[in-house]
Amino acid sequence: MQQKFHQFTLVSGLQANLSKSEAYFGGVPTEGRQQILKLLGLSNGELPFKYLGVPLSTKKLSVLQWQPLIDKMTAKITSWNAKTLSYA
Repeated sequence: MQQKFHQFTLVSGLQANLSKSEAYFGGVPTEGRQQILKLLGLSNGELPFKYLGVPLSTKKLSVLQWQPLIDKMTAKITSWNAKTLSYA
């Protein structure tokens, strides 16, 4: 995996910030997870988490989990309606 991060850097010119990165596992025994995390220097990520403000999960999210995003979008749309927009 370290080699893949290096290849990504070479190809894209971007560099992954491993201190902000987490690993997510499915069906990997605890011992294997710990070895991978130690080798890569990553922390173990837990679901659900937010990506660009949107909750991501392997399961259907409840309305309660979506509510902060719904509130944010409602406020944004309300502010658009409150502004006088020029149609010129």
